[in-house]
Amino acid sequence: MYESEIYKGGKLYYEIPIGILCLESYFPKMRGHLRNPRTYNFPTVTKVLKGLDIPKLLFNPSKEMITPLIQAAQELEKEGVKAITGSCGFMALFQKEIAESVNIPVFMSSLLQLPLIRIMHGEKANIGILTASKKALGSKHLEACSVDYDSVFIEGMEGNPEFWETVIEGKRFDFNLPLLEKEIVGTALCFINDKKLDALLLECTDLPPFAKQIQQKSHVPVYDINSLMQLVHSTVQWKI
Repeated sequence: MYESEIYKGGKLYYEIPIGILCLESYFPKMRGHLRNPRTYNFPTVTKVLKGLDIPKLLFNPSKEMITPLIQAAQELEKEGVKAITGSCGFMALFQKEIAESVNIPVFMSSLLQLPLIRIMHGEKANIGILTASKKALGSKHLEACSVDYDSVFIEGMEGNPEFWETVIEGKRFDFNLPLLEKEIVGTALCFINDKKLDALLLECTDLPPFAKQIQQKSHVPVYDINSLMQLVHSTVQWKI
């Protein structure tokens, strides 16, 4: 039974709960990555911002990036999506501006979960962030998510050539998958053990394909963009 006799049109997309603002990149997006349409049990749509890539966002962010991101977000809203996210956790820098530019939920980064993680695990808990680049992740990113930089531990993927040469530098597009898994899972486990973490948040959207392996080997709760995607999706499932 339909709730209404009228099924309203005028949109480009229908029953698409989440639109994704994407950086331009060409390495594989395996299942578990938010840009792989088979990651979720609900549909998504992507909008790639040509010319805005990972090195620019991480190491040379500027206010000039805000306008194209806002325009793309407004387009997604007009086209019919019910919520908007971003393909890189460093987009947290622009969370406020993008959220204020549209009338649907916006969650530009997995980092937005940090206040909730703190509340759930308590003030004494050791919470860690595994990020693409520890050097690039600064206090402004966390302030945009209402988090004190000194309240968490941070580790980056620097020193891992398979990850760095493909994801960050774009020297090549193909992954050596066993090596990539070894780098990501190994870095996460060392981080968890070294800092005695009670919870781990994956900032980078390229890490979640290995979140299950990290959780199973560490027995520590692992949060990422996918856990946030599932949460937001559950709030925008509207029937016809």
